[in-house]
Amino acid sequence: MPSRWWCVLVAAVATAVAAASRTRDMNDSTYYECDVGVVPTREWTDEAVVLVDNSWMSSSLTIAVAAIIMNAYMGVTVYVALVDEYSMWPELAKGELSACLEVWPSGHGSDISEYVDAGSVLNVGPLGVTGRIGWYFPDYVLDDYPYASNFDTMDVAHQQLVFSAFSNTVYDGPSTWVTHDKDICACNNWNLNVVFTESEEELLELVDNAIAQRRPILFYLWTPHQIFSKYSLVRASLPSYTDACYNQSVICCDYPPDNLLKVASPHTRDDNGAFRFMQLFNLDNNAQIDMLSDVAYHGKSINESACSWVQQNTAVWQLWVVERDNTKEVKLQVVLPVVLCCTFALVVLAAVVLGFATHQIRQRRRMHKINVELELQNKQLRSALMGSDTTDLLNAPAESIIHMLQTFLQDRTWTEKERARLEFAIGMIASRKLYAFNEAADVADNIESDVKAYLFDQILQKKPDVPTAPGDVVSVSDSEVPLDLDMSLLNNVDEWDFSSVDFVMKCDEGGTNPFSLIGTYCMKHHSVFDSVPGLDVPKLRRFMGTAVKMYNDNPYHNKMHACDVFQAVHWMISVCDSVVQFQPMEKFTLLFAAICHDLQHPGLNNNYLIATRDELAINYNDLSCLENFHVSTAFRLLTQASFNFTAQFSLQRWKEFRSMMISCILATDMAKHVELFSEWKAITTSGANFADAPTRLKAMMLILKCGDLANVARPWEQCYAWAHRVQNEFFFQGDKEAGAGLDVSPFMSRTNANIAKMQLAFAEFVTLPLFESMQKVFPGFAVPVARIHENIEMWGKQAGGGVSLRRPALQAPASPATDAASAAAVPDPSASTAKLKPSSAARTPSRKSPARQSQSRAKSPATRSSRRSTRGTPTKK
Repeated sequence: MPSRWWCVLVAAVATAVAAASRTRDMNDSTYYECDVGVVPTREWTDEAVVLVDNSWMSSSLTIAVAAIIMNAYMGVTVYVALVDEYSMWPELAKGELSACLEVWPSGHGSDISEYVDAGSVLNVGPLGVTGRIGWYFPDYVLDDYPYASNFDTMDVAHQQLVFSAFSNTVYDGPSTWVTHDKDICACNNWNLNVVFTESEEELLELVDNAIAQRRPILFYLWTPHQIFSKYSLVRASLPSYTDACYNQSVICCDYPPDNLLKVASPHTRDDNGAFRFMQLFNLDNNAQIDMLSDVAYHGKSINESACSWVQQNTAVWQLWVVERDNTKEVKLQVVLPVVLCCTFALVVLAAVVLGFATHQIRQRRRMHKINVELELQNKQLRSALMGSDTTDLLNAPAESIIHMLQTFLQDRTWTEKERARLEFAIGMIASRKLYAFNEAADVADNIESDVKAYLFDQILQKKPDVPTAPGDVVSVSDSEVPLDLDMSLLNNVDEWDFSSVDFVMKCDEGGTNPFSLIGTYCMKHHSVFDSVPGLDVPKLRRFMGTAVKMYNDNPYHNKMHACDVFQAVHWMISVCDSVVQFQPMEKFTLLFAAICHDLQHPGLNNNYLIATRDELAINYNDLSCLENFHVSTAFRLLTQASFNFTAQFSLQRWKEFRSMMISCILATDMAKHVELFSEWKAITTSGANFADAPTRLKAMMLILKCGDLANVARPWEQCYAWAHRVQNEFFFQGDKEAGAGLDVSPFMSRTNANIAKMQLAFAEFVTLPLFESMQKVFPGFAVPVARIHENIEMWGKQAGGGVSLRRPALQAPASPATDAASAAAVPDPSASTAKLKPSSAARTPSRKSPARQSQSRAKSPATRSSRRSTRGTPTKK
């Protein structure tokens, strides 16, 4: 017979002997199965343990939870034996039973002394559940008898009233239960009769009937028990428990609190993984009550209830599972067969080892020859790429590129201009500023100095040096806002030309909370409420209703701006989703980030906060001060229980939500614009893979950023009004800078402001390139891109030149007016409306009567902007 077949035979014999040594006769045993939904992180060898089920429901559930985890996750074969709680102790001592995971110490004092204290049974620690036997009654009894719970201190007159209300009866379970209720009544001369029922079910039926009729009833029970999930019960205060009282032959005091124990056979220690698991196994009262309630009131079996708990608490029970110690000694009963098998195997193995050694020697010689050839080829390749210099293979790619360029620079003669360009490239790669803003770019020379200063101020956020006193952060008290989904206010919320200013004004006039209304509608539109597991919708709506009060009354950064960004993000998700296919949690996070992205904005930019050493700049180390503050403010509100809609999120879902929130809101910092924009162009140029979560996150960041700049891409009437709001907020900061002795930021001085030039610069150099890059991936962005072109044309005319700052003159948008008067007039936003879906006439009623429309169009843009500012947020003149 070939040697390999001898090896197979030897392995089979050894396996059979080991299996036979573990065979146990498990009559009347139960076996549990459940899909725990988690793949084991390590291999477990076979074990078999026998757990004791004492037949009451909480014991059965406790054992079922342990059995499911050990069997489904650890690969341990688990048998569950139904054994009386008093009969199990000698079996545990003999090793015929492995463990009991729920022991009530107060009923087993003598057993603990005989077995645990003697060491024949091991105490493996507390279960974590505190049991308490006592007398209980429904809490409505206290309405008529407020003193009813104080049995130990009541005077005789009150006792007679209370006992009479209970019909002078204490209901107990079966007479087989260990109670001393009769002794308590006799010792304390209480006129109460102890009535035993036939079973626990009969006792619970008496309680159900009494509570259904709101009758007083006094009964013996314990916690944890499923009835506590159904009724509000009060525990009667009996004479205080003492050890001395319990050592008497007649017990006249209260039942002691029981910290439930786990006990195991000393033989179980040989099964290292299972024994360590049982030591760490830990439940609490709430877990047991929840599972008991599922069985008693929701029709689940014990196995189904335990399985449900295991599936919902993976992070809890995985802490109980530890690395199995596979170094245990071989059991005595298998030592002899194993030794014989090993001796026989050694004889066969000698020949196998010799053949194997010969084969290995040949193999190593062959591999050595291949390695020598590969090393030679590797040296040749390196020599071809890097010249004669041998570069360390562990160098980063950037270092290798720098070395190649330096070698290339030295190998031939270059002109001065060529050499300067190569040295510039080497320096940029070494500095890790490939995506930084290029202040030295040639295009900068073609821009007027004040426009250049404004763009650098917004994007580079250069910091003035004059200090001043730190500012205050506004605090907002929490309150729940009543919600009323008035759909008539949302008649064009799915259209790009939606006006958040009109929407918020109408909401304020009708007493409707704008955040709650638009937030609820849009999240329902994207199926967020039904698709995000664990989302507490009532608390989310309460959060949105409160967030509106946390926006300050600034000219621009106010609740109108927040609604404008939110609606733009809602529109963009719908436009982009067919390409990106966002996950439900990603849609929710993006919408929620839009609500919170400017919470408690002070109306000042990061430059001012840093220059004045404001508290926010100190807290956030001059890095995205406002954006970090907005995120922090949102999560501080979220820590309050009444607003915490994430309480039911799993730990992984919470981390995912928080990480995406932080990334999206920090992306709105204009100081990050060039870096983020450059990364997006690099991703989309190479072909974006939106199946990749980081790429979807980058799209989310760009969508919120575009939403934050959406006012530039709105219809001209809205764009014009928003521009004046921005300018008024700039004036507010410019006044404070002048008052603090700082250099006034570009376009923020009242004396030399040029709103048309400022808006033209921002639209041309920031907003349009960003939206055009989005249009390349998401064709639906053609709508806002067209609006930006129209607005650039209008700002060019406002600036007096009729052309943009850097582009050729644009063709005028289709309009019946071409003269100077029509150039100053505001186009009708209803003439070209971008929509997500067709809308009927009923959904888009005219906001004004025909007469008022004609009258409003006759006014200049500035007049209407002034009127609208007066009705909405006050501005500084």
